[in-house]
Amino acid sequence: MSELFQRCPVQCPYIRAKDYLDKALSTVAQSREPQTLTLRVPLAGAHGHGLQKAVTVTYGIGSDPMHFDQIWQVHWAPCDGGPYPEFDGTLAVRADDTYEHSFLELRGAYRPPLGVPGAAFDAVLGSRIASLTARQLLGQLGRDMEARYVAEERAKHAGNLRR
Repeated sequence: MSELFQRCPVQCPYIRAKDYLDKALSTVAQSREPQTLTLRVPLAGAHGHGLQKAVTVTYGIGSDPMHFDQIWQVHWAPCDGGPYPEFDGTLAVRADDTYEHSFLELRGAYRPPLGVPGAAFDAVLGSRIASLTARQLLGQLGRDMEARYVAEERAKHAGNLRR
């Protein structure tokens, strides 16, 4: 098993970020229907090209022993099989020191496919691909959260101007 940890900053207050992630994932988690995402991994020198793989992602409500953060269980697997690792881990929003911004954190493990050759590939390049894939997923979630926050703040500001 190979460990994976990625952290992505989100320009959104912690309490709002927790709420946005809950709203984005709770319906999906309760339905138990997997989401299909295409994860793209840009490659240096590939001029906009890179690896891409359709994966099914399922979410479940996890638990935080400290009862502070909402923890989400995350599992992804390739839609059509093939030499792509399955991942099991957790996703959480974490506060920065001021609570004015937050971080999305993904932590878990994956088993490189193809046994010993896969482990060798993981040591050379696969772990980098896994990290890029995780950053892409977190970046997508983070951008959605930031866009929602900006839209709400603009609407609130526009409402104050009308008064």
